[in-house]
Amino acid sequence: MSLPLPDNLTTAEQPYAWGKPLCDALIRQAPEDFEVEEVLGFEPEGSGEHLFVWVEKEGQNTDYVARQLALAAGIAPKHVAYSGLKDRHAITRQWFSLHLPGQCWSAVEESNQAFKGDGFQVLRCQRHSKKLKRGVHRANKFRLRLQLTSPLNDTLGQQLTQRWHQLCQQGAPNYFGPQRFGQQGRNLVLAARWLAQGAPMNKKQRHQQGLWLSAARSWLFNEVLAERVKQNNWNQLLVGDNLQLAGTRSRFPTSSALSSTELEALEERINRLDLHPTGPLPGKGRSEVSDQAEGLETACLLPWQAWVEALAKAGAQHERRALRLCPEAGSLTLDQQEVNLTFTLPTGAFATTLIRELVNSIESRPIE
Repeated sequence: MSLPLPDNLTTAEQPYAWGKPLCDALIRQAPEDFEVEEVLGFEPEGSGEHLFVWVEKEGQNTDYVARQLALAAGIAPKHVAYSGLKDRHAITRQWFSLHLPGQCWSAVEESNQAFKGDGFQVLRCQRHSKKLKRGVHRANKFRLRLQLTSPLNDTLGQQLTQRWHQLCQQGAPNYFGPQRFGQQGRNLVLAARWLAQGAPMNKKQRHQQGLWLSAARSWLFNEVLAERVKQNNWNQLLVGDNLQLAGTRSRFPTSSALSSTELEALEERINRLDLHPTGPLPGKGRSEVSDQAEGLETACLLPWQAWVEALAKAGAQHERRALRLCPEAGSLTLDQQEVNLTFTLPTGAFATTLIRELVNSIESRPIE
């Protein structure tokens, strides 16, 4: 069995919600142009078997830092956990947890100075009773500096400011970014090969296989979202939609059985960004949509039914993801040829997805 691959393995052709980007801009010319800080959403308790360490890294990926922390603390890599992957070509700050029951990492806990490794340093530490779980952090704060490739005049400045205001007030399509698919869509190609073989599990490749599964589901989600953007209903209620409460993972279905008054109330909550329509991350289990929403998703995924079936066979569970991302605490300042942005996004959202609605960002480094 072979699985069909998309004609285009990049995200470049995904439709825009608010019109084409206003200009070209260089991104990540230097690590300090792209800063990310994890917002955990809770404070470590101060005691327990797990040592939480707050790490700043530059030029290294999250997995590498986790392995180096394990080596420095004298524990197995499986005893180091983190909530989310952070960009390599950036300055990022995030939490890791080290399982150290009944023992102390003296290099960190008994020292008043930061512990430094290759491309990272531990800034603080605190004990907690539980290890970090994937995706548990609440949000990520971003500070980006974009270098415009064309002259910044009053007209362009006004357009950028207006578009940014629109994104902050109405949100953007919550596409998975190109990082999810790897350079030239390599993760998707590998996913197709692996799923076509019946997705045999390999302990040594468990991490890579997880990335392949994620890439496949993410691509299918993007396909559904792209269709709803084309139809201009990605941020509107379709009958049978499954809705997510903003800032949470709580969801509930809708149906044609709702009264017009109830539907109007839901539409009003969507308009004020309290609720978001969701799209599928295919796998085993019910789709959680009906009526008009189910018809759209079924038609959109029909060409990719072999992928959907292979994902279910591989054991992926059906989940859903908000179709809209809404930045919080957003600000934009213009300085000569620079655009400086600050904003906060919920866990799992991509900053590059947000800024693609503002500018056509040109990466100084290839997507990994």
